[in-house]
Amino acid sequence: MKKYGAAICASVAMMLACITLFSGCTVIGLDSKALMSPPKEEGERGEIHSLLIDTAGEEVTFRYPRKGEYRSAIITKDFTGDHKEDAIALYESVDGSGGTTVSFLVSEKNGWKILRSFTNTAVQVDRVCFADLDDDGCTEAVVGWGSSTMNSSSACVYDYTQGGILEIPMEQSYGEMAVTNLVDDVQDELCVVTLASDTSEAVAQLVRLSEGSLRIIEAAALDSSVLQYSQISAGFISPGTTGILLDGIRADNSMITQIIYWNEEKQTLEAPYSGASGKSQTLNITSRNAAVAYPSRDIDNDSIIEFPIVNVLPGNENASKDPAAYLINWNQFDVESKTPIRTMSTVINSNDGFWYLFPESWRDRITCRSDTATHCTTFYEWLPEEGNGTGAVGAAVLKIQVFTAEEWEAGSSGFTEIAERGGLIYAATIPEAGHELAPSVKEVQNSFYFLYTE
Repeated sequence: MKKYGAAICASVAMMLACITLFSGCTVIGLDSKALMSPPKEEGERGEIHSLLIDTAGEEVTFRYPRKGEYRSAIITKDFTGDHKEDAIALYESVDGSGGTTVSFLVSEKNGWKILRSFTNTAVQVDRVCFADLDDDGCTEAVVGWGSSTMNSSSACVYDYTQGGILEIPMEQSYGEMAVTNLVDDVQDELCVVTLASDTSEAVAQLVRLSEGSLRIIEAAALDSSVLQYSQISAGFISPGTTGILLDGIRADNSMITQIIYWNEEKQTLEAPYSGASGKSQTLNITSRNAAVAYPSRDIDNDSIIEFPIVNVLPGNENASKDPAAYLINWNQFDVESKTPIRTMSTVINSNDGFWYLFPESWRDRITCRSDTATHCTTFYEWLPEEGNGTGAVGAAVLKIQVFTAEEWEAGSSGFTEIAERGGLIYAATIPEAGHELAPSVKEVQNSFYFLYTE
């Protein structure tokens, strides 16, 4: 049992860390104090590291962004617009305050030079993003300070001008943030989302930089029942339409997805699955309980982000904690009809780290249950007319079971290996191969996927 637990828990943890998002300002991250004093940097980063030590008069302790595309404490990026790499360094302030310093550096003939440094009281860096928010051809740096997980992050935009670097604080804290191009395909904006508080409702705002000030160009009300955002994904939400999928957790640990996009005809920001005027939409069709609280993702690798709508499979109304008891329908959002368009359906066994593509021919005719003791997931025929008309479980048409290497070598009669990972064998058996709903082994192999990519 310990062998299963170690291998599968590692798989699920890797899945959560590796879910792909679509913005330089997103993704769940990891934070390790072991990373604070890394091995000596080499090359350009080594030169920058040495300069920081010389300037501080002592060794510096790096601070690493917890989320987003940029996770290094030394980030190279052209923010001066001269088509040469500049750099940003993040490290613990040497003044003893415990805050964090961000230094902006440029490369000159004689080496790196610190252009300007700023110190923030935050002891964490939430994320670093880059965007041309004022359409001047130069990329601004956006640093999120603190922890968005606790809804206590603040952000500052750092704008390069001929006079140096300007720090422009964002007035309110944020719950999530992403760089987008929703209004047009030319100029970037920040989509900043907040959680509800005693004094304000939850809102999504599009923010740009103009004449040295951050300005809200459009806003939309969000669901105020959400207590914490778990993920923000920016990208295509349907063919040719960009938007944001915002996953959040409510007080009962259920998850919902809110959809945010730009209505080109009305020239407004819209969030059709969100509450208006501070009233949360309790019947959000994306609501799913804690057993199946999966975030939005590009499930089929077509560069369009899908969001889940969950249904209980027949006969599983009382199996709320079994993740395999649900059908996860993955949808794109059609902005014309304002309706979800299902692209595929899956059964996910998060306990054993895989998902299975659910064919249309099985809809309303197959149910599924999993056993945590045997690590077996079984698909059964559903007989709706049996059981005095309430329905009953029929014959098993497919079993997928996880074996340790020792168990597999000892013998597993009737099972065919379909995948292997982390010392575990994933195998399938088809109890009644002649059944009209039974798949072939080849179909099982083509429909089986791990929850994460190595």
